[in-house]
Parts: sequence; structure tokens; C-alpha cells
Amino acid sequence: MNCVVINWISAQSNDAYITLDKQRRIYVSSGARKIIGLPDKAPFYLTIGYDDEANRLVCAKPETVKADAAPFKFDKRSYNKAASKVIKAAGFKDEDLPLRFQMIGEEEAAKQPYMAYPSGVYAFDLNRS
Repeated sequence: MNCVVINWISAQSNDAYITLDKQRRIYVSSGARKIIGLPDKAPFYLTIGYDDEANRLVCAKPETVKADAAPFKFDKRSYNKAASKVIKAAGFKDEDLPLRFQMIGEEEAAKQPYMAYPSGVYAFDLNRS
């Protein structure tokens, strides 16, 4: 009897990322929302920062991490229309858009000494592919 290996493909995406799109919006994927613990199909707030050295977007729920910055409000579709603030602060240009940042995660980021982000902070690596 032959053994056949099948790689099943799920229709559900577990991809966790944040996108800065050409319309200058910030989008948080459903995979990222689930990991961070954000509501599905309801508005939410996120505090967002940028790690210049590592080219990483970092975010946290404002009730978890206290930052000296106002949080961004996202609509029920997980969009925020103020990406221009992030684009400018990170030094990107319009021609760089869209940009996708893949989640590294809270646990992995906390384990790496060079990524000494506070607990509750989620890191996203810039994906240039």
C-alpha cells in the first residue's frame, strides 16, 4: 500500500499583518486582531509606534501599554484613515506604498534581547517582497 502525503490548504487566513495602503490608511488583518485580542467587526483603538533601527511597526492596546501618544481609532472594518502620520514618522514616501508589516508577535519579541519591547507590545517586520 502506497503512502500519500497530502498538504491540506485552509480557506481561513491566519496571516497576521498591518498594511499601510495607497489610500493612506492603516489596516489590521483579522489574524493580527485575533492575536492582539481586538474585537471583530467593532471599532477599536491601538497605540502605534515605529522602531527606526529595526524597521518595525509596533503596537499595543492603549489600556495595556501607557505611551505618550494618542491612540489611533479604527473602524469596524479595521481601517484607520491617518496612515500619513505613521508614513511621515517612519520616513516613508507615497511611492513606497503599499507597505505590509508581518507580525513577529509579543512572545517572540520578548525573548529577543535586541527586541526588548515592553510586555503587551506587538512587533511587525517590514515585508519588502
